[in-house]
Amino acid sequence: MTVRELRDKLVTIPDDVHVAVYWEDGAEHQFFGIDEVAATKGNPSRAANGKMGFAFDSKGTVNWLFISVSPE
Repeated sequence: MTVRELRDKLVTIPDDVHVAVYWEDGAEHQFFGIDEVAATKGNPSRAANGKMGFAFDSKGTVNWLFISVSPE
């Protein structure tokens, strides 16, 4: 998802609505609060198992937005 796509999804939601991250992992449900949002440069990668990775690098090839969360 790009920042533009996220903005388009949020535009109809009132400003006073609280935000949480919801993650469903099988039978378990977890909620996270957003601590910080920061744009950074780096290089994306994929492990052999297909999981996404990212190497932070000021000379990196892409800009990504990272959202830091913590359990609620």
